[in-house]
Amino acid sequence: MDVKKIQRLEDVIQLAKAGQKIKAEVQLLKRPIILKIHPEAQIVEETEAYLLTAKFKFYIGDQTVEIERIYVMGFPTEEFEQERANINVANARLKEDYRRLKEAGIEIVEEKYFE
Repeated sequence: MDVKKIQRLEDVIQLAKAGQKIKAEVQLLKRPIILKIHPEAQIVEETEAYLLTAKFKFYIGDQTVEIERIYVMGFPTEEFEQERANINVANARLKEDYRRLKEAGIEIVEEKYFE
């Protein structure tokens, strides 16, 4: 597989399963976004939201590939319990991705989780 065509975690996993040595670093981000008006989705005014994402940086031979993955969307106005629930969902999904990467033989420098 051409490293330049890698766009998904699954692409990296397949490359590792084929015997390619891969090392990964992870950066966690909370990205603010604005949801635009969309009457069909019952969004009648612009609304602030955020995305909990992980930016994976994979070192494949002498090349580097970055893949950013969204784990959950939330709203700054949500209650503390809902924010904790979003973080728990994001961390559960992230943990599953770490498991899949490690099973494929990809070395993860440090497993990080949302706080």
